[in-house]
Amino acid sequence: MLNIYTNALSYRHDTGFGHPESARRIDAALDGVGRVGLRSLILADSALHPDTERMIARVHSADYEEELDEACQGGFQFFHSLDNPISPSSSAAARAAVGTSLSAADEIWRLGGSKRAFIIARPPGHHAERVEAMGFCFFNTIACVAEWLRELPGIERIFIFDFDVHHGNGTQHLFEERDDVFYASIHRYPFYPGSGAADQIGRGYGRGFTRNYPMEAGLGDAPYLRTVEDDLVRIIDDYRPQAILLSAGFDAHRRDRLGGMGVTEKAFGTITRRIVECAERHCEGRVLSLLEGGYDMEGLAASVAEHLNAMNGG
Repeated sequence: MLNIYTNALSYRHDTGFGHPESARRIDAALDGVGRVGLRSLILADSALHPDTERMIARVHSADYEEELDEACQGGFQFFHSLDNPISPSSSAAARAAVGTSLSAADEIWRLGGSKRAFIIARPPGHHAERVEAMGFCFFNTIACVAEWLRELPGIERIFIFDFDVHHGNGTQHLFEERDDVFYASIHRYPFYPGSGAADQIGRGYGRGFTRNYPMEAGLGDAPYLRTVEDDLVRIIDDYRPQAILLSAGFDAHRRDRLGGMGVTEKAFGTITRRIVECAERHCEGRVLSLLEGGYDMEGLAASVAEHLNAMNGG
């Protein structure tokens, strides 16, 4: 029912000493897998999915991709801002995150080998704009998966739920004028990157197909759970997606000083169960979840454990 995907290239994106988005996050997430006895479900992906380059080109401009590749050849430096340190293998790691996620989506929606998947890869992706790296992100992985899914017969509506503590500006902007991809985000606000106000609901054909749930700092579990139970589930039921994708950021965890929201790992588990229940009603239980943020190692491990237990039906 559940597969867990990793890629060794995730370790080769070097962000330098002391940076919060480090390879330690992969080890912490894998620790979370072990805590719920699911290590046997880990698939180490090494080959890029054949549609990787095509989907990156669909989401990002060719000039941007070339700029990133050339910058990485120059060795350790910063790309577009001080948020985004890069090293020689950073673009390869970002491609691998996209390719691994596409392989997981292929297994779920085309080959039918599993119903759910969790992708443990880095760098994250939801801040990446079409031509701009932001917030530790270079390629918008979840947008690449959504675009690939839209090419499959019968996949006409995709629901993306982003519960990273930071608003996924890149994902929202890429889909805000469309009604075939519904983007919903619960996040701290005001906070980095400054987007995600409640009145941002999409534009043009996409008006009404973006939903933001801004939260004040330090609120803890109750507003998150209430929002999911009272509103988000209803929206998913009304939209009736054929695919559900999760930007699974765990930096709202109470231990995570970068997030400051006070959410517990138990709440992440409950939220995941509600989304899985929606998936059972509308898309044969199929859910793909991608690791986004999460910068306290214990908080990340505990949250991944609860998330995976819920994804696996626990």
